[in-house]
Amino acid sequence: MSARTIVVVGSVNIDDAIRMARLPGPGETVGARSLETGLGGKGANQAVAAARAGARVRMVGAVGSDGDVLVEALVAEGVDTDGVVRLPGRESGHAVILIDDGGENSIVVVPGANQSIPPSVVEDSCGRMLPGDVLLLQHEVPIETSRAAARAARAAGATVMWNAAPAPTSVDELVEEIDVLVVNEHELAAIAGLLGLEADRPDLIGVVADRLSADVICTLGAAGAIHRVDGVTGTAPAPRVEPVDTTAAGDTFIGYLAATTDLPFASRLATALTAGALAVTRPGASASIPTRAEVDEIVVARASSTPTERTTA
Repeated sequence: MSARTIVVVGSVNIDDAIRMARLPGPGETVGARSLETGLGGKGANQAVAAARAGARVRMVGAVGSDGDVLVEALVAEGVDTDGVVRLPGRESGHAVILIDDGGENSIVVVPGANQSIPPSVVEDSCGRMLPGDVLLLQHEVPIETSRAAARAARAAGATVMWNAAPAPTSVDELVEEIDVLVVNEHELAAIAGLLGLEADRPDLIGVVADRLSADVICTLGAAGAIHRVDGVTGTAPAPRVEPVDTTAAGDTFIGYLAATTDLPFASRLATALTAGALAVTRPGASASIPTRAEVDEIVVARASSTPTERTTA
């Protein structure tokens, strides 16, 4: 079975996804072909991904007076929303996502209620965690909120995973009490720079892992992922797919990674990479996240035909 409970402390947004042939340049107006509105936010996306992967999930966050539809969408996915607070007189977080025909996107986020998650709700939800539970954090809520969540979860014996996205811009935005850091290449380089490390070192992931005393997993887009876990560096490929929309691919990967702690690490990584790859073949944020059955079918097929991982000391 998967982790007892995954607690996600993070953002819950209204996403407006706008599709167009190409992204506009500075000062340029480009016509769009469609507009879709739905549930988004890195926190909510990761909660949905973990739930679709089969885990028991509790979301901790805040929405505004316009947030009923967001809470209802989470509940429909089987996510426990007792930790999602409604803030009267505030607006929910809002993201505008521009998506071109190649599946690439540009995103602007207005944080809204995500900036005001009550500390008491965070401490209560994370303080009730148990050994074997997983706390998922991102960087779309105030750093004080994430740090408080990490401290409470660590004290309860839970594992803390931090997705440092968007990339921190100062050392004051780092979460220290973590067990696993999940980043992309840009975020890894940004954190290395904040730690005073050379961003172009070939052993960068290992150096960052040592400095943070944490495992580090870095996604490489279509190239898969590289990781430093238990002092060993390895790589794993991702399935080849034709991208439609890359929104939430990283969140899908992270949610699945957290939800599959019962599997050997190589299998967890293969499952998470497959889930992320499937997500980019579909439009939308949370709407693009695949089910566990869809992912497992592809993982089994890949395992019989391709190697999953290379490791080095």
